[in-house]
Amino acid sequence: MDERGPNLGLFLLFVVMLQFGYPMTLQGQGWTLLYTLLYVGMIGFGLLVVRDQRDRVLPVLVVGVALTFFALWVAVDPLRGVALLGLFSTLFAFQSGVVYSLLKFVYRRSPARSLNVIVAAISAYLLIGGVFATWFSAVELLVPGSFTDSANPDEPMAWQSFVYFSYVTLATLGYGDIVAVAPWTRSLAALEAVTGTLFLTTVIARLVGMYVGAHTREHRDGGTAD
Repeated sequence: MDERGPNLGLFLLFVVMLQFGYPMTLQGQGWTLLYTLLYVGMIGFGLLVVRDQRDRVLPVLVVGVALTFFALWVAVDPLRGVALLGLFSTLFAFQSGVVYSLLKFVYRRSPARSLNVIVAAISAYLLIGGVFATWFSAVELLVPGSFTDSANPDEPMAWQSFVYFSYVTLATLGYGDIVAVAPWTRSLAALEAVTGTLFLTTVIARLVGMYVGAHTREHRDGGTAD
């Protein structure tokens, strides 16, 4: 993955546009279709990111194709429950697979370029928020009323609200406008908050370890040269 820094950077770009560009889907079907194209970019660069792990390429490709199908279906028919559940399931699987590959790279023992590790860690962090967003969305779709939205108490909650809720929870901001009311959804929200905190802590420790290790090697090599 060290040799694929540009691919990793472009993958992060598409992840950022997907995770924070979702309001465009509220502007009409044309914007929703445009948003769907971002999935294609994320899937394409996601495959490039995991291609050095050959056992993961085929599963990610298959899930990516299914994800594209359901994303287009939802763009055309956004209220179809089967399409939404298929989108949440395939997006959950795709993001989880890429997160696993990214984490293997971030926490591996062999030396790596610090910039690539940072980009991979940011990508993984954002994808974790996406994973939980799909989980929350699927739960609300299957068990309506698991969450409440004080801003729109009389309207059904859309998946866009859960993207926002997921990142607020991951960052442990807790604005309180969207609230998990069912016991299991509260537990899931707590799990995301803990996951976000632990992830940041361990990534900082990893970066510090990389810096110390590189400094030690430079000092040792310099001493040997003398």
